[in-house]
Amino acid sequence: MSVAGARATARAEPRLALFLLSPRIIDFDTFLPTALELKEQRPAWTIRFVTFSLENHDFILRNHSMRSALDGLGTLHYLGSRDTSGWPRRAARKFRTLALLALWILGRPRPTLFMSRPFAKMPYSLIYALARLRGGRGYLLWKSRSPDQVHHIVWQNRKPPAVQPRSLISRLIGRDVDGVIDYHGEQDANVGLSESFGRIADAPKRRIGLPHLFPAWRRFIVAESRRERERLAADGVPEDAELYAMFAAKPWSSVNLRDDGSVERSFLRAITVLLRLRPRAVVLIRPHPKALDEPYIRHAIEAAGPGRARLSLAHPEVLLALARRAIFNNPSNIMFSCLDGRLIDVSDYAPRHYAEWGEVSLAHGYGPLFVNPRAADFETRLARAIEDDRMFEPIELHRKRDALLGANPADLGPLLALVEADGARP
Repeated sequence: MSVAGARATARAEPRLALFLLSPRIIDFDTFLPTALELKEQRPAWTIRFVTFSLENHDFILRNHSMRSALDGLGTLHYLGSRDTSGWPRRAARKFRTLALLALWILGRPRPTLFMSRPFAKMPYSLIYALARLRGGRGYLLWKSRSPDQVHHIVWQNRKPPAVQPRSLISRLIGRDVDGVIDYHGEQDANVGLSESFGRIADAPKRRIGLPHLFPAWRRFIVAESRRERERLAADGVPEDAELYAMFAAKPWSSVNLRDDGSVERSFLRAITVLLRLRPRAVVLIRPHPKALDEPYIRHAIEAAGPGRARLSLAHPEVLLALARRAIFNNPSNIMFSCLDGRLIDVSDYAPRHYAEWGEVSLAHGYGPLFVNPRAADFETRLARAIEDDRMFEPIELHRKRDALLGANPADLGPLLALVEADGARP
């Protein structure tokens, strides 16, 4: 068969791609652009996302951007147990879940599994074994686009994960993944920590570049940004309003900053100054999934006055496309993800941060401009960052981002080549 014929056959071949999500939203958020591009290049594939976390499931469904991306792409399934009253019901629920997964996996030849950890623990090792029994394979698809530097502060306050025991099924199979797929070479250290959860050292590794640059995802963000602006207009936001995005961290993140009140204090100071400086500003507050009901966010919305600030669950890239500026009160993954937009970091860093890096963002070089929330002239500095686009032009602000993007073009080809070569083997 010719190369063109083989490609046409691969595009037409039906197959199940099952994405197994952890309880954290970052899995779905990172997997989604890859899944959209996968569906475009392999339209005959059936794509399903599975979560065992009700909180994760409900957050995804409340997020209209994520729901919109699922339309025409695939389906989301919650397979956890809502009923925790008594072990017989829990056992029955687990049995039904495994039976449904087995039906999906065994009902299709060469099923493909993706997960952000090795398949070394139950029930994942059993799911993996079923896929291999049907001629399929399972891959570790890394959960984050960020470079290792995003966790620099975290690992100063937290120990690396301990080595976890592997299940009997994992030991019998003799492997925990059939390949490792990541996005660029600046995340090797954090990807390597997955070795604590199962064997990955000997698995083939492939790199696909930054997934938010896949053509299917770029088209989606453009269309979804237009729809979000229409939603805001229908909800009473004036067409001439200046939109600003603020990404609100969970208060627990203060453990990585100066003191217990750092997250709340810098957020409230920044939004107060912003609304005073820009009378036509409307602030779209995107809370961390675990900060949806935080009192400090509610207080900020109430203090802002009618129509000046509101919660938004739009996708972060949609908000970056709509907003004049995006403000962060904690070094978020979003700041390191090489996204477009004018980002301002007002994190209240601990003194050791300044001793190590100077008065810059932890994400310095990936785009964000730092404005020290403790500076005596904070209002003047923030006003310049808001009003003067030239503040974002210095090369040193985006040098690392540009280098990372240039060295890691988005290309699904390595993933497809690995998956389809494995699927062709007995």
